[in-house]
Amino acid sequence: MMIITAKARVAGKSRAAYPTLCSKQVENAGLASGCLDYGFFEDAMTAGRFLFVERWRDQAAVDCRFVQSDCRDFIRAVRKRSKAASPTEIHHIVKTVQPA
Repeated sequence: MMIITAKARVAGKSRAAYPTLCSKQVENAGLASGCLDYGFFEDAMTAGRFLFVERWRDQAAVDCRFVQSDCRDFIRAVRKRSKAASPTEIHHIVKTVQPA
């Protein structure tokens, strides 16, 4: 399994349009083969600070998604509207354990 995370800070007019932009990406990614889960969340303590969390079946599914034009367009749009963005991080999960 793969987990992808990213963070962004958005302010002003960009903040108002941001949820709509991100919602479209979540919808598109959810249709992709191998997408297990995708969400974006605004920090309850810091308005305009967003966290993206994705879960993917495997690297092949991630690779396939990242070459799609709508995904590339979304990444460019997010970077353009963000006053600060962290690099996207891809985490390779070897084992998941449920706490007792």
